[in-house]
Amino acid sequence: MAGGNLSPRQKMINMMYLVLTALLALNVSKEVLNSFFEVNNGITRTTTNFNAKNGDTYAAFDAAAEVNPVKAGPYREQAYKIKQEADKLVASLQEMKYNLVLKADKKVYLGSESEIKDEEGDLIDGKSIVLTWDLLSDQQKLMNIGALTNKDDRHASGDLFYNSKRKNNIATDLKIDLSSYKNSLISIADGNESLIASINETCNYEDKKIKGKKQLWEEYNFYDMPSVGALTLLSKMQSDVRNTEADIINMLRENIDAGSLKFTSAEGIQIPNSNFVLKGDSFRAQIFIAAKDTTQAPIIYVGEFDSLGGGKYEMVGDDYETVKVVNGKGIFAKRALSEGVQKWGGLIAMKTDNGTKIYPFRGEYLVAAKTAVVSPTNMNILYLEVDNPIKISVPGYTAGVISAVINNGKISVIKKSLGEYSARPSKKGKAMVSLFTEVNGKRTKMGDMEFRVKPVPPPKAELLGAKSVNGTTVIDKMMMVNAGGILARLKDFDFKGVRYMITSFRLTGVYKGEQMKEETKGPEFSLKMINIIKNIKSGNTITISNIQAKRVDYKNSDEIPLDPLVIEIK
Repeated sequence: MAGGNLSPRQKMINMMYLVLTALLALNVSKEVLNSFFEVNNGITRTTTNFNAKNGDTYAAFDAAAEVNPVKAGPYREQAYKIKQEADKLVASLQEMKYNLVLKADKKVYLGSESEIKDEEGDLIDGKSIVLTWDLLSDQQKLMNIGALTNKDDRHASGDLFYNSKRKNNIATDLKIDLSSYKNSLISIADGNESLIASINETCNYEDKKIKGKKQLWEEYNFYDMPSVGALTLLSKMQSDVRNTEADIINMLRENIDAGSLKFTSAEGIQIPNSNFVLKGDSFRAQIFIAAKDTTQAPIIYVGEFDSLGGGKYEMVGDDYETVKVVNGKGIFAKRALSEGVQKWGGLIAMKTDNGTKIYPFRGEYLVAAKTAVVSPTNMNILYLEVDNPIKISVPGYTAGVISAVINNGKISVIKKSLGEYSARPSKKGKAMVSLFTEVNGKRTKMGDMEFRVKPVPPPKAELLGAKSVNGTTVIDKMMMVNAGGILARLKDFDFKGVRYMITSFRLTGVYKGEQMKEETKGPEFSLKMINIIKNIKSGNTITISNIQAKRVDYKNSDEIPLDPLVIEIK
């Protein structure tokens, strides 16, 4: 993308932006507005992908600067300067998105649908957040907006970001920051006309002409704009920032090697298929000259050799092999008959205009008996109906040629190149994980590892907004009313996707001088419970007992009892 041409994905985003702005000028239906929230989610996923790819590029800058700081260091500094500006802009836009949804809906849901919705697809009220942006944790500030209810709200965007009667507008400040970022990119592009044209097309913050009249960019994008439209536009701006960031840092990365010299020397290289060989199998390797003459093939000898000094070598004795050469590469194979470290090497002879040049090479490989290793990520236990992360390996084999099966439930690949899998047992007891590899084209079992399968530990009942003071749970009674009910949360359980919901509970408290007990189904307070809470005196306690909860992330789960809550009212 450093050449400046827009990717098909970016062209699609730009087209959706044009369609969005056109439709939002009309009084579109709620169905259309709902579809634009899906567009917003698609743009958000694209931005996440851009950011991940940019991370790989920055890692390449770090590696290049470590090897050659004089050559790669200046390019790395430029790249990280752009990263700092891009990160700041994306964070600012994320804050605007959060404040927009909070203004429109009075609450915000953060995370994926599976995290904020129940099995029927309804939003889980206990997952909503009413905190202002500055009170969010760093992790929450990075999470995506999961829902927007009042998509047709045409006031929130203007009230927050732009009003012509105000002197200071957030949208105007945003335009200044985006323009400054754009100018920084163009400055670094340094005359690359194609790239500059792409940046100008993607980052267009000019004012508009509507029916012959000038309309400010910030007014065009934010004033009288349905909330879903403003949210989608903010997401597109984030995507534009990451997209142009990718263009610039890719160009800088290419510039590192633009002035590199060609090879000035040659070196004998041996590359084994694996440095680890099972007893009875064959050791295989490729042997070649790194900078070879494509008009001729080298002569390769494998065996013992001596140095004669002055860059001259010779093979020792008669017990050495001449290796077959194909396309400049010697293909060598030797059966491993004994365990331990095996050293090998030889000479590569290449004819040149000044005579035959000899290049030595040496290497070693390890021969061991068959073995397998399974390392559970958390402990030697798998939890029932939970995606348990495990990491597998077989010494001497790359993760890409290893496969795993389980006899209880299912096992799936998370990242095969790193040996990362997820095991999900379906019944209590034990589970056996078996590992297989490809050995000379045949699927070979390398070993087993047995795990114990246990149920997920029970959650703890919690009341949103309650605090622990000297071991006592304390809350303001109106805050307790606003909490709306109780939650079931797992603590110190390092697995994702496990969700519990309260199915019933009893609330006990003093109401108008009498001890009252009320029971309800589900996680929310009943009206009678709310009356008890509102009328209880400060310093008195409310007890929530007979709490039942149920896992909702898989079917056929049983209800379980939870520990009671004793709450002191401020």
